[in-house]
Amino acid sequence: MTEDGIGNEKEFHTVTKDGRPIRIRPLRPDDGELVEELFKSLSQRSIFFRFLRHWKSVPPEIIAYFKNTDCDLNVATVALDMSSPDQRMLGLCGILHKSGSEKGELAVVVRDEWQGIGIGARLVEASLPGARERGMKELWGIISPENRTMIAMAGKLGFTLHRDRESDVYEMKMRFAIPSDRPDSQEVRHEGCRRR
Repeated sequence: MTEDGIGNEKEFHTVTKDGRPIRIRPLRPDDGELVEELFKSLSQRSIFFRFLRHWKSVPPEIIAYFKNTDCDLNVATVALDMSSPDQRMLGLCGILHKSGSEKGELAVVVRDEWQGIGIGARLVEASLPGARERGMKELWGIISPENRTMIAMAGKLGFTLHRDRESDVYEMKMRFAIPSDRPDSQEVRHEGCRRR
């Protein structure tokens, strides 16, 4: 495994459960076309699992939001296909963080034909240090009860799971301590994404 620092996040090469080479790294300003192509490739099932909306396709404003993620505030980590010449984007993990909050909303999406081989878990694991660095103490997210792969992954990664019977979704949560020597999150700059 090779690693190179990007800001305070890491970039590394690894393999999927079935042995295919992938690259994990922070989202970059020039990734816009790759982000758009990833979202446009998703089936309606994958769109529902990610957004819990019955959309035929991901709305342009949602794609635009992810193409212009503020990575001084949020965390965005991507997986790329090392076997393709254009290194197409296979998945994206986003942790959305409101300024002044200690909580972050986590969501991950993986290209349909690459699901179930460990990419989502690697993306989440690679994103956790960035969440801590930005001052987050708790991560949360919601999962469709039909999304058995995501439910299993969340459990393996240490998230607690609670089924909300009223809204019929699983709520996942993870709390972690912030080291006392953590730099002030307002002073840390990240080279991965666009500035605000």
